Amino acid sequence: MKTSTASAVLPCTPDTFWASFLDESYLRALYVEELESRAFDVLEIADTSRKLRIVPKMTLPVPVAKLIGDSFAYEEHGTLDRASGEWTWRMVQPANLDPKSKPRKDAVTMHGTARIEASSDGHCRRTDTFSIEAKIFGLGSLIESTIDKELQRARAKEYAFLTRWLERQGV
Repeated sequence: MKTSTASAVLPCTPDTFWASFLDESYLRALYVEELESRAFDVLEIADTSRKLRIVPKMTLPVPVAKLIGDSFAYEEHGTLDRASGEWTWRMVQPANLDPKSKPRKDAVTMHGTARIEASSDGHCRRTDTFSIEAKIFGLGSLIESTIDKELQRARAKEYAFLTRWLERQGV
């Protein structure tokens, strides 16, 4: 299992951050325009939760690309604990959502948290921690490190995108 952390100071208050983070137009702009996902859908969104279906654009080593193929998709299911300022999420592979399919252990699992804490001058600090586990003999560590790099790249782009988004919104 691989665990990683990413962190950034963002130019907004925690309340402004959560308002954007749970805004469908922000999510669509982030995943479609900035992260260039091949497909993106908001399945459910509320004040303290969301479910997204994502077909990410990824740069993969050849052995991993052959294993995953072009159709890799997942759902992100997450909930917000506003009192602690912590978002908890997990990846769910769509096959596990089909009531007709037999429950199975996932070959790759991911979960994590995003903690938002007030900082100075109306800013906040976002700290992401995520874990990846790939249970595929011979390729597990390669898959974990590849996904880790992709998530780190996506988080860096997301942090920068939020700044631009807030500027466009006049916040």
